Amino acid sequence: MMQKFHRYDHVQLAKDLGESMSHFKKDTDAIVLGSYRDHYGHGATDNYVLYVNGCGESSWYKECQLTLIDKNGKELLQKWEDAAEKKCKIESDLDWIFENGPAVLSKTSGNTIEALASCLGITELWGSRGEGITYYCNAMDILKLAKPYLEKHDKEGWLSFCKRKKGIK
Repeated sequence: MMQKFHRYDHVQLAKDLGESMSHFKKDTDAIVLGSYRDHYGHGATDNYVLYVNGCGESSWYKECQLTLIDKNGKELLQKWEDAAEKKCKIESDLDWIFENGPAVLSKTSGNTIEALASCLGITELWGSRGEGITYYCNAMDILKLAKPYLEKHDKEGWLSFCKRKKGIK
């Protein structure tokens, strides 16, 4: 079977990905990073790893869920990656996090969760098996701990709390 999409193809994601992928990003554009075979040297050529606009890298999109926009997405991919890096830098800055504490609580990014976790000395939120539920539970625990400090815009209080917590084994 011929591979339909290739690295840097700019594609549109279908509006309906099917029930098994209902939690995946849909109805937006993405850049093809490669097929499963491209990444691992064997296997399917009709499942793709994509860089999804505004979301980052994601796997398991099927060929039938993609529509080619154009074959020259390399510059667009760089633009999206640069924007993501800039967003990450802002959302992981502790000064920004605590200046925007209540807003952060209402819509928290992974970048912010990782920055808050780092203060506690936590570097691996996904657990040993990389499970999403482990990440979610850890993220919720970190937000619960940080909530009173975020509500009060109290960065110094958070850092003091984290320093005390790190000393407990």
